[in-house]
Amino acid sequence: MPKYTNLLVSEKISLWDAIVKYTLRDFFLGTANIFPSSIGYLIRRVFYKLALRKCGEGLLMKPFATILFPERVSLGNHVSINEYSLLDGDGELAVGDFTRISAHVKIITHILSFEKKDVPLKLQEKRKKGVTVGKDVLLGAGCTLLPGITIGDGAIIGAGAVVTKDVRAFAIMAGVPAKEIGERGK
Repeated sequence: MPKYTNLLVSEKISLWDAIVKYTLRDFFLGTANIFPSSIGYLIRRVFYKLALRKCGEGLLMKPFATILFPERVSLGNHVSINEYSLLDGDGELAVGDFTRISAHVKIITHILSFEKKDVPLKLQEKRKKGVTVGKDVLLGAGCTLLPGITIGDGAIIGAGAVVTKDVRAFAIMAGVPAKEIGERGK
């Protein structure tokens, strides 16, 4: 395995970052996830305001929702994130005002390369591609947004949909892969 050593240690972080930025931050954010009701919402709002790149007013974060790499995530005003959702900020994530993220939603901002047959998949480089979710968007329960896409303002993504391409404003999307099935207001 020696030829893979560079790949395993290619991301350099300081001891300070490893202890404070990752270990303690993740401990406090993880602990905040277990508190129920209004005290839990308040605790999560305080912790995430400190951890996120940008956190607008009125964040509503339900228990057991997870934000990875919160320092690379920007949330607008009055965003709600429901139970068991996963927001991956590794490749940058921006979510607009009044967006609703239903339960079990996954927003993924990175993928692993897989072109090299002689290197195990786990050891291939990560490709980070940001995701942008516009204002007043509804992400239905269990939908998945893949890396590099933009969801236009006012769009609705149906439950269980897998979004692989950009979505225009006010489009209603459903299916795997997601296809436009209508437009809001028509």
